[in-house]
Amino acid sequence: MPYLTKRSAVRTADGITTLDELARHLADAARIELSTVPPYLTAAYSIKTSGYSQWAQGLSAQRALIGIAIEEMLHMALVRNVMAGTGCEKVDGTLFRFYDNVPSYPGDMLHRVPELTLHKQRVSTAAVEGFMEVELPESMVVQDSKAEGDTYRTLSELYDVIGKGIVTLNDQIKWNQDDAWKRQYLRGYWNQWGGPPKPLPVIDQGSALDALYVIVEQGEGAPDEVEDSHYQKFTRIRDGLYGIGVVVDDNGRQKFTIDGDDAVWPLMTDATADSFTGPLKTLAQLSDAAYSYVLALLDELYLTPADDPAPHTPNPTSQRYALERGFVAAMQGVLSPVAGILVSTPVGRTGKNAAPTFGRYSFGPKPKEDLIALFDDGKLLTAYPQLGGADGVLHQIGLLPDIDLPGN
Repeated sequence: MPYLTKRSAVRTADGITTLDELARHLADAARIELSTVPPYLTAAYSIKTSGYSQWAQGLSAQRALIGIAIEEMLHMALVRNVMAGTGCEKVDGTLFRFYDNVPSYPGDMLHRVPELTLHKQRVSTAAVEGFMEVELPESMVVQDSKAEGDTYRTLSELYDVIGKGIVTLNDQIKWNQDDAWKRQYLRGYWNQWGGPPKPLPVIDQGSALDALYVIVEQGEGAPDEVEDSHYQKFTRIRDGLYGIGVVVDDNGRQKFTIDGDDAVWPLMTDATADSFTGPLKTLAQLSDAAYSYVLALLDELYLTPADDPAPHTPNPTSQRYALERGFVAAMQGVLSPVAGILVSTPVGRTGKNAAPTFGRYSFGPKPKEDLIALFDDGKLLTAYPQLGGADGVLHQIGLLPDIDLPGN
C-alpha cells in the first residue's frame, strides 16, 4: 500500500515520553486528518443534486458531506496549531508540510487496527459505512479487542495518547515560543455547512488539550456535545435521513438512494490524472494542482506571522490575510468547479465518469504560475469553455496570492 501505511509514530509501554515522539505523533495525526478529506469530498461531489426540495426539512447528504470535509480541514489546522504551539513542527529534523504528505489511494489508514482502507469513490452505503469506521466512537469498540505498539482502534485513542504526552512533557515544552500563535490558523476559517467551532490559538497545555478535544468531539461525539458528530451524520446519510434528490415517492419518502444511479454520478474509483488522456487528463492535472496549491498555501500560512492589518480594516494589504482568503478562494472558486466538471464527464465507453483526483502536483518555485501554465496551449479552454469567462476558474486563479516553494 502507498503512503497511508508508513509507520513513523512508535508508542512504547510508557506512552509518549520525548518531544521527538510527540512531534511524530502529531505529524501522523495531521496526515490522518488530511487523508479523510479527498474521500469525503469525492463522495459529496458524486451526488448530482444539491439536496432536498425547497419544501423539505433537514440537511441534504451532499451538504452534510461537504460540511464534514471542511471540519476535517479544521482538524488539520488544529493539529498544526498544536505543533506550532508546542514547538514540535519538525519531524526528524524536517519541517512538516501538508504539501509533502499528500496521500495516495487506496491506502490503509495510519496505525489503525483492524486495518481500514480508504478509497476515493462515489457515495454508497458501503462507502458511508467505511466513513463511519473512520469516525468510530470509543464506546462502540469491541471491548476484548486490543491495540498495541504503534496501533490505535479509534482516532480518540490516538488523541488520548497525544494529550497524555503533552501533560507528561509540559515542563519540557517551550510553549508559544517566539509568539508562535501569530503563525497559527485562527481567523480565515469558514463553514456555513458545519458546526460553530473555529481554530483555537495554542499557547499552553490547556489550549492544546482544548484543540484535541474539539477534534474528537466533532468526529465521534462527546457527552456534552452541542452538535451532531461526524459519526452521527454519516449514520443519517446511510439510513436515508439526509436525502440526495428532490423527488419523493407516493409515501413522501425520498425516491433516490445513495446506492442508485439516478442521482449519483458513476465515478471511477481511486482515479488519478494518469487514468485519463487528452484534455481530460489536463483537467485532472488542474484538479491535482488546485488541491496541491491549497495545501502549499496552508503551509505558507504557518510561516507568515499575523501581525499586520486586521481583516476588517479598509483595503487591508496584509500578506497573512491574503493567504487566509486565498485558501478559501482556491477551494470554492477553483477546486470545487473543476471537480464539478470532472464528475459530469463520461470516460470513453467505460460506463464511468471522471472524478476529482486529489493527487500531489509537482510545482516549481511559483505554484500560481504553474496553475496558469496548464491553460497555455488553449486546449483546456477549448474542451471546457466553462473554465473561462469573467468569473471562471482561470480568472479565479489569477486572483490567488503568489506563494514561493523553494527547493521544489
